[in-house]
This record gives sequence, C-alpha cells and structure tokens, in this order.
Amino acid sequence: MMMPSRKLAAMFLCVFLLGGVAGGLIVYNMSPMRFSDFLNRTGDPDDFSQRLDKKLAAHYHLDADEQARIAPATRELGQNLFRVRQTFAHDVLATLDAAHQKIAAQMTPDQRDAYLKDMAAKRQQHMAMLLPPGGSAGSAQH
Repeated sequence: MMMPSRKLAAMFLCVFLLGGVAGGLIVYNMSPMRFSDFLNRTGDPDDFSQRLDKKLAAHYHLDADEQARIAPATRELGQNLFRVRQTFAHDVLATLDAAHQKIAAQMTPDQRDAYLKDMAAKRQQHMAMLLPPGGSAGSAQH
C-alpha cells in the first residue's frame, strides 16, 4: 500500500501529465488554424489593408487626417505580405517537389507511380492552402 505522501505525489504527477497532454493537443489543434487564417487574410492585399486601416482607426481613435497619412503604409504592407506569401508558397512547393522526386527515385516503378499519384493529390491541397486565390504554382508539377 502506498503511503499518503506518495499517493499525493502520484496524483499531482498524473494531473501535471494530463495537463501537459491537453495543452499540447490544444496548441496542436490551434496552430494550423492560425496559420491558415493568416494565409487567408493576406490573400487579397487591398482587403488586408482596408481591414488593417479600420482596425487601427478604431483601436487608436485615429482622425481622418491620421488615417489618410497611415493608409499608404498599410497598402504597402498588404502588397509586401502578398509578395512574400507568393514567394513562400512557391519555395515550399518547389522544396516538396524536389524531395518527392528524390524519394520516388528510390522506389520500384509500381511504388513510384503510386507515391507520385498520392503526392500529386497532396500538392493540390498544399497549393490550395499556400497560394493566394488566383495564384499559380508554376510549371513544376508531378
């Protein structure tokens, strides 16, 4: 039979471990949504800058003159984020394509065909998530 102090310590350890697992699951489930939200918000530079203008005006109580002076900077930010997002998407897709080709080269022809077919489907999912609407992934396709 365990001593009361050991039971208490074991209970604390279990609660700590369960809390860690629960926290990890929450972070795991939330992180992809936040990244997807960011990607969605930066898909249209004009929409992004307009939303940011409204948010800044409301949060910092900007008058019309201040809003007019800030608007060029928010438009520039929207355009820059859009360009960075496109570059990021193309780099990620190119990296995945190169890795998939190297992996496929080590497989038998049947395995390679099945693998490349599966990766082509995943590439479509990646493109839908990474590229802004109307974006293009270039010609490097499986």
